[in-house]
Order: sequence, then structure tokens, then C-alpha cells
Amino acid sequence: MGSACSTNAGVKADPAQIEKNKAIEKEIIAERKKKVLKLLLLGPGESGKSTTLKQIRIIHDQGFSDSEKLARKFIIYQNLVSGCVDLVKAMEVQRLAYQMPETFELAQQICIYYEENKNNELIEITSHLGDWIGRLLMDPSVQKALYRVPEISIDDAAIYFMQNLERIREHDYIPTTEDILKSRVPTTGVIQFTFLIKNFVFRVFDVGGQKAQRRKWIHIFDDVHAVLFITSLSEYNQMLLEDSKTNRMRDSIELFNQICNNQWFAETAMILFLNKIDLFEEKIKIFPISIALPRYKGAMEYRPVLDYITKKFRQQNKNPKRTIYTHETCATDTRQIQVVIDSVIDVVIQQTMQKVGIQ
Repeated sequence: MGSACSTNAGVKADPAQIEKNKAIEKEIIAERKKKVLKLLLLGPGESGKSTTLKQIRIIHDQGFSDSEKLARKFIIYQNLVSGCVDLVKAMEVQRLAYQMPETFELAQQICIYYEENKNNELIEITSHLGDWIGRLLMDPSVQKALYRVPEISIDDAAIYFMQNLERIREHDYIPTTEDILKSRVPTTGVIQFTFLIKNFVFRVFDVGGQKAQRRKWIHIFDDVHAVLFITSLSEYNQMLLEDSKTNRMRDSIELFNQICNNQWFAETAMILFLNKIDLFEEKIKIFPISIALPRYKGAMEYRPVLDYITKKFRQQNKNPKRTIYTHETCATDTRQIQVVIDSVIDVVIQQTMQKVGIQ
């Protein structure tokens, strides 16, 4: 090692190389100074985590390219048709009869088409299929099943696309931003998005919410600055997809308990998104909250019920020094989410600076 050093001792350094080295050192120092904050989106499946991540991308990036919109179109078609099939099957299970004589045959045609094309990533809404779905949805029994039968719970995205069938079935259809926000693809891994704001680099992680996916969270627990726990208020009358006996709201409360009191998050900011308030406000007029929370004895009205749910979640926190930051959200409302995300960013930055002694 000594001889190696001595052989270079008398070599005159290249001025260009010196400048290059200085530039590299400057870049390394800048990287070290760069403040990276990690946010984790957690919550049960279909709560709105992926929609929230899409919103962050819209707010802090360029949104969606034309190629991404084209690809998302086929996902929307899949959401629409699979939702119709779920509806038909649910009506069969509940033994609900169609009122229009032709509806049974239409329902069977839709199911056959879906079975033949469900693995086709480029599934289309053909002219015939569009007609079948449109006529299916005109049946009064189908409308009742969609909105008035507690035992039948169809995915929110599918209902939205059913309501927009005539626009979606057009041959030159291009998804709107709202369509993309509504579209649903189950998260089966970890999705990351990075953005820069206020001289901080934020890395946001979205992970699968189904029970089988939750074990994958562990490897990104290290050095998390904030957990954004997202729960869907509107699914209080539904059961888990992977467990038809477990109520979704009760499962979400239990999951929040586990996350909130997990040793990995002892020093982590905990932010609760009570999501889908728009759907919840409509649903609470029809289905009692006692389906999920039988101990509730108050008025069956939006605000009292929401306050009770909020209290229920906050009671899960066993750390008296921790503040649970709560936001009532509609993840498909970009303006509202922007205000909420800005608030979250401010909280995370403030807490981070306090930890390192900067007020």
C-alpha cells in the first residue's frame, strides 16, 4: 500500500480531473443534505389507498400520459363488466327475481361474455355487450339490488362505471381523470412514488391491503416518518372479499389498532383518513351503522354517526403522547385531497424538524 502511494506522490493532478472531483464531492454533499421523508399508505383493501396515491401524482407530477389513459381504459371495461357479473350472482344468491322478462337472458349473456374474456387484458365493450348491460340496468329489480338491498354490496367503482355506461361504451372513449381515479386494480405488491416539495424528498409507498398482502409491509417499516391509514367509511355494511364473515369496518378498526400500537411506529406520525365520506353520507340514510357497530345508540344521521366512528378509531391508540391527525376525505376529489395532503406534508415536516431540534 505504501509503495502504491509513493509512486503517485510526484504526479501532477489533472486540473480537469480536480474540477470533476470537486463537482462529484459537491453532488455527494448535496445528496447527504437532501432530506428524504418516507410516507406509508396503509389500510384494508379497497379503502382508497391507490386512489390517494394517484391524487398525489396528479398534484405533484404530470398526471397521466395518453398511453396510460389508453391502458386504463381496458381496466375500466374490466371493472364495469366484472361488477355486472357480481351483481347478477348476488341477485341469484338472494333469490331476487327480475321484473322484466328478458333480463334473465341478458344477465346470462353478460356472464358468458365475461367468462370467455376475463383473462383478456384488452377486453372490449362491444355494441352487443353495451346493449345487454344497458338493458340489464333498466330492470327495476336490478336498481333496487344496487342501492337498497343490504346483503348486496357492489364495488363503488363498478357502480360509477354503470352510471356512466353510455359515455364509456362510445368507440372513441378516452378515460377522464375522474374515471382513472375511480378505476380499481388490486395492489398486490409495493408501489412507490417520489416527489420534491419544500426542499424535502417525499417517498410514498402504497402496499396491498388484503390480508394476504399485509405481511409484505414489514420490509418497508424502517425509518417511516408518517403512516397514512386510510379506511373506507362507506363499506360498513360489507364483508371482506377474502373472508365473507368479517365486517369491513370492524376489520379496519382492528387493523388500525395493530398499526397504531406497532413497535415499528412508536415514533411515527399517525394520520387517519376517513375516506369515501360522500358515499357514506348517502348510505347512512338507508343502512344502519349497527350492522358494523351494534353498540351505537345515537341518531342515525351523518354527523353523529361519523363522530362515533372517529372516536372508535381514536380509542385504538394506546399511546397517550401520540396525536392522531384525522381527516374526512373523498379521495376522488382532487381539490379536497390537495388541501389534505398539504396539511399532511406540513405535519410531517414540522415533526421531523422538531426531532432534530429545529423549531
